Amino acid sequence: MCWDEVKDGIWTIPAARVKTGKEVSLPLSRSALAILDQRGKLDDSRAVFTTDGVRPTKSYAAGKKTIDEASRVAGWRFHDLRRTARTLLSRAGVDSDTAERCLGHAIGGVRGVYDRHKYEEQMRVAFEKLATTIDQITDPAKGKVIQFPE
Repeated sequence: MCWDEVKDGIWTIPAARVKTGKEVSLPLSRSALAILDQRGKLDDSRAVFTTDGVRPTKSYAAGKKTIDEASRVAGWRFHDLRRTARTLLSRAGVDSDTAERCLGHAIGGVRGVYDRHKYEEQMRVAFEKLATTIDQITDPAKGKVIQFPE
């Protein structure tokens, strides 16, 4: 993630870094934006996440090892976090099409060809629901009842 890819609460991932070869725009939840705000921008770096203050993080092995040790859980991959997010989106009541779009998956068939809507507002609501669900799991005291737009 680069700072110049985030504008007005939307992270636009360039086509060159997306498996489908198509640019993806993802609205960020308030929780995600708060994390970015906490990080602060380093003067010499375009990258949001960096280990040396300049270049983007390329390897997550050391970070994963720290998580494994702290959680006493091993045998998982970072890709498992995508599966978990998709499952939690379902748990939060997000419809399947929107949940798939949140992961950057293409909707196939005729719908994928003819439906050119960006689903930005639907994804924004979905990511807020996901963030709330994660908060409820990680800190039940934070899990307040929030009304979401239909």
